[in-house]
Amino acid sequence: GSLACRHRPQSRPLANASQYVLASLSVSLLPPPPLGRNSPLGEGTRHRLGRALRDATGRYSGDEVEVALSGGEYKALVAAGTKLRLVHPDLSTFYSQRALADSASVQLSARDKTNGSGTLHGRSMLVLGSMGGFPTLNELSSQMKNLQARYPKYLHGPQQVGRSRLGRPIEFWCIASDAADCGGRSPKPSALFTALVHAREPQTLMCALRVVEHLLAEGSSGSRAYTHHLLHQRKLLLLPVANPDGYEWNAAHNPHGGGMRRKNGLRTCTSSGSSATDGVDLNRNFGYKWAYDSIGSSASGCSDEYRGTSAFSEPETQAIRSIVRTHGPAAILHWHGWGNDLAFPFSYAFSAALGRDDLYLFQEFAKEMTMRNGYASGRAWEVVGYTTNGEADDWGWGDEHIPSFTLEVGSSRDGFWPSPSRIAPIAEESVWPAMYLLGAAGPQLQIDKVSVSKGVGASGTVQLLFVLQNNGLHDFSHAHSFCVSTSTPGTAILASSAWRSGCWTIAALRSRQTSSLPALAVSLPPSAGQTVEFALNIKALVKTDPLNTAIKLHVHNDEETTRSCDELCLCKQTDSALLSYSHACRAQIKQGSTCSIPLQARAGTNYASGIDDEFFAFTAAVYAQGGTCKVYSTHRDTLIAVYGDCARVGAQEPLAFSNSEGHIASVEWKCIAGHTYYLFWNAEYMPGRHSFSVQEKCTSQCLRAHRSRYRLFRAHA
Repeated sequence: GSLACRHRPQSRPLANASQYVLASLSVSLLPPPPLGRNSPLGEGTRHRLGRALRDATGRYSGDEVEVALSGGEYKALVAAGTKLRLVHPDLSTFYSQRALADSASVQLSARDKTNGSGTLHGRSMLVLGSMGGFPTLNELSSQMKNLQARYPKYLHGPQQVGRSRLGRPIEFWCIASDAADCGGRSPKPSALFTALVHAREPQTLMCALRVVEHLLAEGSSGSRAYTHHLLHQRKLLLLPVANPDGYEWNAAHNPHGGGMRRKNGLRTCTSSGSSATDGVDLNRNFGYKWAYDSIGSSASGCSDEYRGTSAFSEPETQAIRSIVRTHGPAAILHWHGWGNDLAFPFSYAFSAALGRDDLYLFQEFAKEMTMRNGYASGRAWEVVGYTTNGEADDWGWGDEHIPSFTLEVGSSRDGFWPSPSRIAPIAEESVWPAMYLLGAAGPQLQIDKVSVSKGVGASGTVQLLFVLQNNGLHDFSHAHSFCVSTSTPGTAILASSAWRSGCWTIAALRSRQTSSLPALAVSLPPSAGQTVEFALNIKALVKTDPLNTAIKLHVHNDEETTRSCDELCLCKQTDSALLSYSHACRAQIKQGSTCSIPLQARAGTNYASGIDDEFFAFTAAVYAQGGTCKVYSTHRDTLIAVYGDCARVGAQEPLAFSNSEGHIASVEWKCIAGHTYYLFWNAEYMPGRHSFSVQEKCTSQCLRAHRSRYRLFRAHA
């Protein structure tokens, strides 16, 4: 049930305008509270409220939704006539009390002999900290030393890369099989992971620690070949606390968890500098497009999004820049909270130019990284509904040309300080995306496409077609063998001049390059409906790369699969070593969840769910020249984007974007009859089914399309 049901409203008045409160409103409240930029809410609060509304209507079906507000925001909303219920007048106290009540329900798999606290997870030896389940800086230091004592060959450091505004050391760790690789640039491909850029997001630290422990434990034991390969063939740089001043402020003011300082230790808002609203937002202080506008960052020292006096004015962002330029990582991952999404560049403007191949890279990586946790992915304006500037990912790609991602972890119910029982599950959701990105920092061979088609020979014969890709950011310097076998009764790999004993040699592939293999003829058993299992083995043809990759491919032997399937019929399971190919895989994809299987829009009135992000396809039909298409909604606080193309990994060519921000959403773009456009509705702000309209109109010197010819063309397309 709703958190509001478990906590009675407090009668105590708000202490001050900067104090954070927990407020509740009904999800059925129409119209919703003003979310536009002319509202009393800050940018981050609008995002949190919008995401909380969607969580409530889409996932939890509760009657109320809760959101963190500053005291000033709460008072302004009440003054504006918004019906709010004050759940708790002090959000920090709420978080600490929730952690205390929840700690008894945490299943302890072990006990720390020193303080009796529980471990993070049954498979983990990481210890829950004293700060609402999260570690203080001293407790973190002890945990890292314990990890280092357990894995001295692989965990090196810490190395100091600077000092914070208040003089605290900024330290990073290096995970590599050879300590010599940790001194600077090395032959091994590397990645940089950061956490606690925002000090009130401690779950980010636990995610990073769990990833490092997973890599060390599984990689050193050799229990999984892939993780063992990463530990010995990659270098991982970990900056666990990017904002030590802000985190220590939270520990000092709220020792049991719940501290709400987001920014660093600089005095920017109050004379004492001791307020939660003091400091610079480090994720608005990076150099690329710093201060691009005052929408994606703020010039006010009291704002949560205060960008500082200049780009890289803060020692904490300077430290990240120093690590990047000293070690040259091939990929970067930043953790933030909360949202359950994965963001990538560019975030400073919807119209920011991003080459088609570059966007394809980000979308493809994001699709792979979110395969298991189901997070949404896209540029910030796509997944969170607003723009940001001076942001770390934009700098990583825009200035350093390094693919950079931000993983937003936890749901609206978790908030900034998740309950102790939620720390481990959230942390586990980060393991696969981090491992995938670490692997992709170097050369990484993977199966890109599989297709099955009816053979031209005897009945029951099909052709298997494989496309392999070096999806990594480094080139392969050696060839690989790719072998296919089967143990399913009645199934046989047929002799072929191209394939020798079911094997094919793949030449060395450059980064991001694909190789299409010749068709492999297979005789299937006569009984339809049977699942046929193939064993796929990829082996490097060089002794210096001992990794062998074994994958199982399940193909459903039925008429629909072999005659009408496409690449969407290939679905990856939770186990990355298992692939399934069937029409049932395609049927599981919800219509509208991707531009590849869009809902249909037509001229006139259409409806969006307002719960799920949805793609609609609209084919212009009226003007061959000079026409303009318009999409608008009478519902305020909606977000729409229009794209000119759809690729297998996502929508391409953004043509128009509107975040209504308190007014009617309306976009226009030049459109041509016969071309299909993809309309994307983000359910961020406005929960519940709502209508939108599509129109075609003439701007000037229009040439009307000949409808009969257009229909004839479509019939033969």
